Amino acid sequence: MSFEDLELGRTFSFNGSQHQHQHQEKQRQEPSQGVAAGVFQINTALASFQRLLHSLGTPKDTLLLRQKLHKTRLHIGQLVKETSTKLKQATETDQRIEVSASKKIADAKLAKDFQAVLREFQKAQGLAAERETTYAPFVPKEVLLPSNNGNGLEIDSAKSHEQLALLVQSKR
Repeated sequence: MSFEDLELGRTFSFNGSQHQHQHQEKQRQEPSQGVAAGVFQINTALASFQRLLHSLGTPKDTLLLRQKLHKTRLHIGQLVKETSTKLKQATETDQRIEVSASKKIADAKLAKDFQAVLREFQKAQGLAAERETTYAPFVPKEVLLPSNNGNGLEIDSAKSHEQLALLVQSKR
């Protein structure tokens, strides 16, 4: 039954076996569709992650950018976990229920796509770790305030000691 049918006031009638068959088919498709959607979402988030990654070491490299990079990394990790669960469900469904060869092939392709996007994410994470340690983030002058203790620098209380060390390192 479609939304159009509902809008037109049509009712949908079918016998019980047809309903059962449609329900089984829907159950077979749902995990696969979830995997496909998950791979798409991971690819999209990975593109954002890589865009942020390419800003490391440039004047755009700020503490905010690094926070966004971290949040994006966590988001991708969550998507990977959810998609992995759906992929397991799809694989189990393919093994338990009589499934067409074309669906098994489609699910195998989804698994291959998932592995490929995972490899890309791992490469990006490695590059991010390397760049995060190589480059210090740009700290705006508003964070640095004159101090009465003689050293000339006072870091805002919200900034950590590590950020101060990075600032000093970048000024060298």
